[in-house]
Formats: sequence, structure tokens, C-alpha cells
Amino acid sequence: MLENKWAKEYLRCLFEESGKGPRDLEKLVDASGIYDIEYPLLEISFLRQSEQATRCFDLAVAQLAVCRETEPQGLLADLIQTVEDCNGKILSAKGRLPQLMEAADEDPGNGENLACLGFVLNVLDDHAAALTAFTRALEHPDSLSIDCHRDCLNNIGWDHYMRGEYEQALGWFEHACRLKQAPMQGDDNPPDRGGEIEPEKPYSLALENVLLALAKMGRLTEATARLQEYHRWSGRLPAYESFALEKLGLQPDVIYIRFCIEKHASGGKHL
Repeated sequence: MLENKWAKEYLRCLFEESGKGPRDLEKLVDASGIYDIEYPLLEISFLRQSEQATRCFDLAVAQLAVCRETEPQGLLADLIQTVEDCNGKILSAKGRLPQLMEAADEDPGNGENLACLGFVLNVLDDHAAALTAFTRALEHPDSLSIDCHRDCLNNIGWDHYMRGEYEQALGWFEHACRLKQAPMQGDDNPPDRGGEIEPEKPYSLALENVLLALAKMGRLTEATARLQEYHRWSGRLPAYESFALEKLGLQPDVIYIRFCIEKHASGGKHL
């Protein structure tokens, strides 16, 4: 550990700034489970995109600590950038937490406030409290924006997913995936499209999680169909989800390439 001189110097300064030392770093590395993760960089990239800042911070720090002297400087810079970004998100979340807790206490029927509280608690790795906030927020759907409503459903599903409860997780992800925007007031007569009803785009993040859950349950046929749906609406599947489907026996990039070829062969229409 701490073989790379740049990583060693950066982590020394980072920990000393917060009043911690080498022993604290050792504890973090041991608790991170970095040695048990098949592809740590892929996991870190996924966590960074999913706003799981505390977990991402811990893994990025642990990966820096085990970097060899020969690691490319670009990799070190990427990891340090991740640590810096996550640290900023954590500090911001800690600063916002008291105000959000006060707002939720003062107006317990405001779903939007409760959802925002849950998002901040998730950043701070307090998943139990976040789950409570999301559940309470869903009790007041009329005060939830479509974005927060979807993310509450998706985050509850992710809590089940992390517990290995994949069937339950799938139900929440599907709900988030298909949740529709409520019609605007006075919009009782949508435009006439010649009798055709244009399908609504599914929530991409939730559909990605649907694919992860299906992969965990080994449901190849369903995963294939939903992957094709993802390609139609959102393009190429991200690397983390692609890797999960590869373990199931699919080749997401090959399927994506074929989809693009067939799309253009049919005149650029959705298939």
C-alpha cells in the first residue's frame, strides 16, 4: 500500500487536513472491500455517476492507496479528481442537511422537501434514514415533481437491490421507469396525432437498474428485450450495466451495433 509517491503525498495531505493519519487510512482501505471488487475502477465510475458520494470517496481513496508506482498519471489524476468531487459533494450535503431536516419537520406533508432530504442523506451514506424520507415523500405524491417522484421510487428499489432483494427491487425500478408526467392543468385534449399514441420515453436510470436486476436473477429473455428498448430510447448502455449483462451471456455492444445498422437500413426509424 502507498507505493505510488504521488498518491502517497496526496493522501497524506488529505488526511492531515482533516486531523487524521495513516492508521485512519488503513482502516478506510480495509473497510472499503477494495480487494474483493473485481473491477474497482468500473465500480468507482458507476458510484460517481449515481451520486453515492461517500461510498465513491472511500473506494477512490482506497484505490489510490493501492496504486503501484508504475500507474499512469492520467489514472491518478482521475482518481484524485473523483476524491475531490466526492469530498465537495459530502461537504455540501453536510451543510444542507440541517436546513432540509428543519424544512421536513416544519412541513411534513411536503413530499419535495422529504425527497430532497433523502437525496442528501444518501450522499452521506445514511441509507436507513434516506429510505424513511423517500417512503414518507411518496405518501404525498401531489407535492412531488415527476423527477423527484421517479428518483424516490428508484432509490427505494436500489435499497432492495443492495440487500439482494432483486424481485422487490425490480418492481420499484419498473414503477419508476413507467411513471408518467401528470397532464398539465387544462390539457384535457392532447394534440391529434392521427390516431397514433406516441409511447413515452422510459426513465433511463430506472431502466438501467431494471437491467441490473434482471441480470442478477438470470432472466436472459427479458433482459434482451429490455436492452433493445433501452437502445431505442437512450442509445448505448453504460459500461457498468453492460458488464453485468455480459456475465449473463449477452453482448450489449454487439446488440447496439446491430441495432444502429438495422435502424439506418430501415430509413432511420425506431425499430
